[in-house]
Amino acid sequence: MNPATDFSWLPVTKLNNGADLRLPLHVVEGRKPGPTLGLSGMLHGNEPAPSLAIIRAVLERLDPAELSGRVMAVPVCNPLGAGALSRHTPIDGMNMNSAFCEPEEGGYVQPVKSVTEEIADVLTEGFLRELDYQIDFHCGGGGVSAHMVEFADHPDALAMARAFNMRILLRDEWGSCQMWGMSERLGVTLIVAECGGGEELHREWVDRGVRGTFNVMRSLGMLPGEPDRLDRQYVVDNTSGHHHNLTILRPREAGLIVPEPAASAAASFAGAPVQDVELLGQLVSPYDLAVRQTFGAPFRHTLLLAAVVAPAWKQPGEIAYILADAEEAQVLGR
Repeated sequence: MNPATDFSWLPVTKLNNGADLRLPLHVVEGRKPGPTLGLSGMLHGNEPAPSLAIIRAVLERLDPAELSGRVMAVPVCNPLGAGALSRHTPIDGMNMNSAFCEPEEGGYVQPVKSVTEEIADVLTEGFLRELDYQIDFHCGGGGVSAHMVEFADHPDALAMARAFNMRILLRDEWGSCQMWGMSERLGVTLIVAECGGGEELHREWVDRGVRGTFNVMRSLGMLPGEPDRLDRQYVVDNTSGHHHNLTILRPREAGLIVPEPAASAAASFAGAPVQDVELLGQLVSPYDLAVRQTFGAPFRHTLLLAAVVAPAWKQPGEIAYILADAEEAQVLGR
């Protein structure tokens, strides 16, 4: 690890085996004044790769002599979920990204909260309150690769999202109990970087995530140099009144989803629309070995925000594809 990184723990509580539940905090202080950027990962415990490798590589390559401001990183936001490789916290079953609620005025205040809410409180007080900007890393899992940068409908957030240099940008709204909603209430400008996953093209996604993070830092004046710009990016609107812009495909029953070449890891990584594709994947029953469901591209030019890119066992109702019509997206150039 970079010797310039200060590492400490944020204590949360004590578990029933006597172990301390705590959150890892890495801090790199720049030699010059500037804003504080937060890097966070594994809010969902089943999303370790490539998020952890991206954060680690960024911290290793930071040079305090070039840095204006400070970088704070919590690579594992939910250690209990991470230990079980679970999207939810095993002890109370909560999704951590729904644990950042604030009590209503005059409402009941819990003296002791659930363990996921306790973790959320520590993240808020020891991490989020310190930030001016934040990149929260996520990824697909179980054969699914994601390619999108989510941002709130604000010019500063759009500028950050564009600077991360991925093709597909998703204009979104944050829920009041999400970490992203808490960050927004605290005045933090935030983007959510959904980078790959599905155990495919790991090194390529890590490299993209590191370059994207440094490009965001250049755009914020935290590192010297001019930020790079992509020649074309697609903005999909998922704000109120525009939810129809996303199409989510799920299996009706359990089975193995086998992707077609059009929904390859390389196609997801590229982020360009897949054109005139009839079939993205097929759900095969492991019992009668029949094709039980097919997944087609609903548009002539389809954006793969998330897609099964490797054979994947899926339960009924799990998300297999998140798709958008490229012809309805806003196209941004340099």
